Amino acid sequence: MEVVKQYVEKIIANLPIHDDERALMKEEFENHILEYIDELRMVGYSEQQAIQLAIKSFGEAHHIEREMKKVLFPHYKWIRFCAAIIFTTFTLCLSSHFITKWLEPRNDSPISTDVVLTLLFICTVVFGIWELLYNEAKKAYKTKWLNVTSIFIVPTFVYEMIVFWQFQPNTLEDWLLHDELLIPLYVIFYVVGRQLYTYSIGEKN
Repeated sequence: MEVVKQYVEKIIANLPIHDDERALMKEEFENHILEYIDELRMVGYSEQQAIQLAIKSFGEAHHIEREMKKVLFPHYKWIRFCAAIIFTTFTLCLSSHFITKWLEPRNDSPISTDVVLTLLFICTVVFGIWELLYNEAKKAYKTKWLNVTSIFIVPTFVYEMIVFWQFQPNTLEDWLLHDELLIPLYVIFYVVGRQLYTYSIGEKN
């Protein structure tokens, strides 16, 4: 039954599990719902009524999905956040090292333990607040337009255009020397790290 398949797909599509586990869970869910539909039809309900009652008894798909995420991977968001922060800090340090070597080859690398810890702290605070706002917005507004791109990428590039217009760098070197102009790069590093972790455990979005 197509309605049942679509309902189950909504529940399991974004669970942080691998494809083989997802396929097994999908089969179990569908079989359980179909068995209940058969029971309802045996006591006199029509097929359409039985489908509606069965799905209603299971509950809203997004509520089931959220509860299953908590059960399957209770600390998923925290682990993803920490992984993205570490990835961002590492790539920022690495890019800073190569930018310095390219622009000022005679100078030593600016990377030190203090710099790494400072970057780690700044990334944790800034992106932590950003993630909290993102999650609160998702709870308040149920819309497909609220996603990583609209919350992280779009505002950053709007900011970049404003700052670029203010500084108006003439060369790539001028652009790289202004930290304000590199902020979109930091955000991209964070989003890439975030999404790499997300896809590595099997979540689709």
